[in-house]
Amino acid sequence: MNFSVDHLESFVAAAECGSFSAAGRRLQKAQSAVSTAVANLEIDTGVQLFDRRGKYPVLTCEGEILLRDARIILARCSEFQNRAYAFGEEIDARICLGIDEIIPQNFLIDLLQQFNHQFPETELEILYGTLKDIQTMVEQGRADMGLLVPLTFPDQCVMSRLLTYMTFSPVVAANHPLAEMKQITPADLSPYRQLVITSRGGERELEEVIYSSRPWMIESTVLIHDLVRKGVGYSFLPRYLVDGEINAGTLVHLPLVMEKNAPQVSVFSIWPAARSFGKAGQWLLEELSTIECG
Repeated sequence: MNFSVDHLESFVAAAECGSFSAAGRRLQKAQSAVSTAVANLEIDTGVQLFDRRGKYPVLTCEGEILLRDARIILARCSEFQNRAYAFGEEIDARICLGIDEIIPQNFLIDLLQQFNHQFPETELEILYGTLKDIQTMVEQGRADMGLLVPLTFPDQCVMSRLLTYMTFSPVVAANHPLAEMKQITPADLSPYRQLVITSRGGERELEEVIYSSRPWMIESTVLIHDLVRKGVGYSFLPRYLVDGEINAGTLVHLPLVMEKNAPQVSVFSIWPAARSFGKAGQWLLEELSTIECG
């Protein structure tokens, strides 16, 4: 077998992007280079990976099976590279970190203080987004790694690690009409304003948790929190953010009859499968795994 990591990367990118041209844009290569790499992989393995009779290449049954193996191989190659860098004296000159703006600030401040002490020569850039914005930054090479709170599992085109879970509470201001109700049904929520998180790409909370007939879509959790405080509407906000105000009586937890358990979402770290990190990047990935969101 003479196939290379480059061949596998082209195969995986073509399968995930749906075309050789789109795979070329992701890998920053010419379409012909991707197509040739996949063709050479088919020759080396003796297996037809794509059916090319239509407008776009479609995975064959054998291609679907080998795609899983290719992803595993690339993941192990990435681990190998990262460990090799960590064993040496290589320290990243620059790292760009994409962070979901809902992540607790106290955790980030402690993390960045430690990073500044450990790696004073490494340039750091921090970008913020919501929902799938962070994965888009990583996929497009705008960020080297990300810390995100997605609605679903991250796409398989990036490496990911489940870190923890974040608990949410439905809340309103103490002077809101809903705050007086002892039991609340979806019908009770419908007439009132719901403040819903959205992303720059248009992703928003799932329809089954949007109860209002007149929601507002807002890209900022901070703004949503402030509007809830002012009585503009209700929202599902992180417990760490509102617990103190619920205890103080300025915000009220809504007693939803359909709420058996507190809603939870997953928190992930992500990074490109082909990205190699030095000591600073490796340190960041490990420290991100210690996050606690409550």
